[in-house]
Amino acid sequence: MEKKLSKKQYYHQYKDKKGSTSKVSKREKALERAWKNRDFEIELYWKRATYFWAFTAATFTGYFLVLKEVKPDYLELVLASMGFIFSLSWYQVNRGSKGWQENWEKHIDMLEDDITGPLYKTILPKNFPSVSKVNMKVSAFVTLIWVVLIIKYFIPKLSINCTQWSWAEGIIMLLLLFFTYKIFDFKNWLKWKLKDSDDFTFEVRDDNYKNPVQ
Repeated sequence: MEKKLSKKQYYHQYKDKKGSTSKVSKREKALERAWKNRDFEIELYWKRATYFWAFTAATFTGYFLVLKEVKPDYLELVLASMGFIFSLSWYQVNRGSKGWQENWEKHIDMLEDDITGPLYKTILPKNFPSVSKVNMKVSAFVTLIWVVLIIKYFIPKLSINCTQWSWAEGIIMLLLLFFTYKIFDFKNWLKWKLKDSDDFTFEVRDDNYKNPVQ
């Protein structure tokens, strides 16, 4: 269970103890750590993006090579399903990375005023495109492409009475649905979509909290 913090409680966490002889205040140390963690998250974000770009490119290459070769019919579905899972994972990783980046940016916003002044949150009044959000939209678009290719695979199999599926295709689709459910957290995705992005509240984790893998 997490404990929500008011603004006053948040700042109280970084109040130096009476009699402290440290030349660097607790708030200054926290700000420095927040900057390092924020930069580290951005570095990881683009490393992960490169990783998924490589997987996606390889899967697309394999998919179009399979289309030209004589092969078991279901291999096209296997590669399209792999591409879908890779791109869906990429989209989810982008969301998670962006969330952690924003977490540290909020800490910087809260801590910087009395130390460096409002440097980070003082910006040019221009609407710059968000590079990370563009990357997130691209990953969503690639996911949609794989969905279309999977649908395309089954269109010729449609008949008036039923869909002619082999056992291999059935297993592949069951695995696809299973991993889609496991990877895509629909409940939290809906909350994320509905919440106001400008509204935030910090929380303190208890000892039993399981930290998500970053």
